[in-house]
Amino acid sequence: MANDFLSEEKISEIRDRASILEVVSDYVSLKKTGRNYKGLCPFHSEKTPSFMVNEEKQIFHCFGCGEGGDVFAFLMKTGHFSFPEAAKELAKRYGINLPRREPSPLQKKEMAKKEVLFRINQMASEYFNDLLTRKGEGEPGRKYLSQRSVSEQMVKEHRLGYSPDRWDGLVQHLTEKKVPLDLAWELGLILPKKKEGWYDAFRKRIIFPIFDLHQRVVGFGGRLIGEGQPKYINSSESSLYHKGEVLYGLQAAKRHASEKDGVIIVEGYFDLLTLHQYGWKHSVATLGTALTTQHIRTLRRYTKNVITVFDPDPAGIQATLRTLPLLLEEEVTGKAVLLPKGEDPDTFLKKGNLKGFEERLAKAIPLIDFFFEWLMKTHDPKSVDGKVSIAKEGIAMIQRIPEKIRKDFYVRALAERLDLKESVLYEMIKSTPAERTRPGEGLKKRPPEESLPKSEEIVVRLMVHHPELIPTISGEGILDEFESPFLKRLGRELEGIFQKKGKLNLTEALGGVDEGLKERLCEYAFQENGVEGDQRERILKDCIEKIRRRRSKKDESDLLRKIKEAERQKKGGGLEALLMERQEMAKREKGLLKGGFRKD
Repeated sequence: MANDFLSEEKISEIRDRASILEVVSDYVSLKKTGRNYKGLCPFHSEKTPSFMVNEEKQIFHCFGCGEGGDVFAFLMKTGHFSFPEAAKELAKRYGINLPRREPSPLQKKEMAKKEVLFRINQMASEYFNDLLTRKGEGEPGRKYLSQRSVSEQMVKEHRLGYSPDRWDGLVQHLTEKKVPLDLAWELGLILPKKKEGWYDAFRKRIIFPIFDLHQRVVGFGGRLIGEGQPKYINSSESSLYHKGEVLYGLQAAKRHASEKDGVIIVEGYFDLLTLHQYGWKHSVATLGTALTTQHIRTLRRYTKNVITVFDPDPAGIQATLRTLPLLLEEEVTGKAVLLPKGEDPDTFLKKGNLKGFEERLAKAIPLIDFFFEWLMKTHDPKSVDGKVSIAKEGIAMIQRIPEKIRKDFYVRALAERLDLKESVLYEMIKSTPAERTRPGEGLKKRPPEESLPKSEEIVVRLMVHHPELIPTISGEGILDEFESPFLKRLGRELEGIFQKKGKLNLTEALGGVDEGLKERLCEYAFQENGVEGDQRERILKDCIEKIRRRRSKKDESDLLRKIKEAERQKKGGGLEALLMERQEMAKREKGLLKGGFRKD
C-alpha cells in the first residue's frame, strides 16, 4: 500500500506540489477550453477529444471511457506504476525529498517482478554506456560512431552503449550485482549455454537502449560492428518490451511532435539519430516491425500528422502502403517522402542534402495519392481488367475513411484517374460494405443507474464545488431524504471526508471512493458551476424544499392508500390514527411551503 513507504503528510506534499497539467502534457497534447484542458484520451481510441484536465482541481477525467482521478492515478494508469513508484516519480520531478527507508526482507520478497526487471535493464544500460564513454574496451564503438558522424550529444541524449567482443562481460557484471540471471535471460540480455552457465546476447555491437514514455529502459537494439550476421538484433519480447507498442526515440520526440503538430517516422536507429542531430527532433523509428495501430494511437496523443520516410525499394514502398489503412481508420493524416534510390535519411543527410530533405518534407505526398499512383503503375489503367482491379483496390481503401467529405473527395479523385463516373464507384461502395470498428467499441460501459433526481444532483454538485455548504447540508439531514441510493451514497462519502478532515480535497476524495462513484464525481467536478456566492444558499434552499416536497407527496400518497385500505376493511381504530397522521402531515406541508432551512 501507499503508506507502507510514505506518510500521509508526504503524500499530501507531493499532491500539493505536483502539477497534473505538466504531467499529463508529457503524454497528451492538450488545448485550453474554458477552465479545462482537452485532448485525446490516452486510455482508449477516440476521434473526438473527450479527455479533460482541470488544473485548479488537479484532476483528469475522460467522458468517453470514464477513467479519472488525480496525478497519482494518471501515472499509475499510463505507466503501469504502483502507487509508491508513482509517488517516487513525482517526488523526483518536483524536488521533494523522500525518507530513505530500506524495505524489510518481506517487502523485498514481495517486490513486484516488473520493478526488478526494470532495474536489471537499467544496470545493463549503464554497463553498456560506461563501456562506450569511459572504458578502453569501448574504443571500437567510439571509432565506429565517429565514422558514422554520430555526435557526443546524441550519444548522451539517447544513452548509447557498446557491448565488447566478449562472451561473458554482461554476465559477469550482473553476477557481481547479484542479479537473478534467469530474469536477465527473460529480458533477452543473456542466453543459456548448452550444458551449464550463460553467455551475453549482445556482443561487439553498438547498443541502443529502448525507452518507454517514462524514460525507463524496456529493451535494447544492437548494431554489429564489422562483418557477420545478423547486422541488427533487438531484445526478445518480454513483459516490459512489446515492439508493436514501442517506438524508438518517442520519449525524446514527444514534446517536439506536439509543438510542431507533426511526427516523422523512419525505419532505423541511425536514421533517427541523424534526424535528431540535424534538428528534426520530432522523429521516431519503428523497431524492425511494421507500424501498428497501437503505434498510431500512441502518436495521436501528440499529433494527427504523420510523415513516413521509408526506403524507396519495393520493401520500403510496401511498408509505406501498409501504414495507410491504419492511418485512415484512426483519422490521422499520412504523407510519404521517398528518397533517391539507395538512400536512407542517414546517408542522404550526411551527404549534405539538408535543404533537399527539407524540400521533400514540405512536398510530402498524401499517402492515399501515393497509393493511387502505385495502383496505376501496378495495373494497366488502359485495359478493362486493369481499371476494374484499380477500382476495387481503390474503393476498398477509400471505405476505410470515416469522414464522409474526405471519402467523397477521394472517390472523385479516383474516378478522374480512371475516367469513370463517380456513380459507378458509389455503386461499388454500396455493394461491398467495409468492415470497421464500431464507434465506442472497447469503451468501459457505465453500469445502468436510475434516472437521477435533478434537485438531488444539484445538492451533490454544490457539495463538490462549494464544500463550505456541507455543514448546512449535514444539519438539514437532507441526504436521509434522497430518493436516489446512488446519490445518497456519494453525498455520504463527501460528507464523511469533510467531517473527518474539516475540508474537502477532491483529489483525496477521488482516491477514497469506489470506482462506481469515482466516474460520477469526476463528471460533477468538471461541470462548471458558475454560481455566485449569494446565490448558493438560495439554490440549496430551493433544492431542499423540492426534495422534501417530493418526499412529502410520496408519503402522502402512501398514507392515502393506507386510509382507503382501512376504510375498505372498516378498521375504526386504525383509520382514526391514520387520519390524525394525515392532519399532522398537512401541518408539516404548510410549514414547508413557507420556505427556509429546517430550524429543529
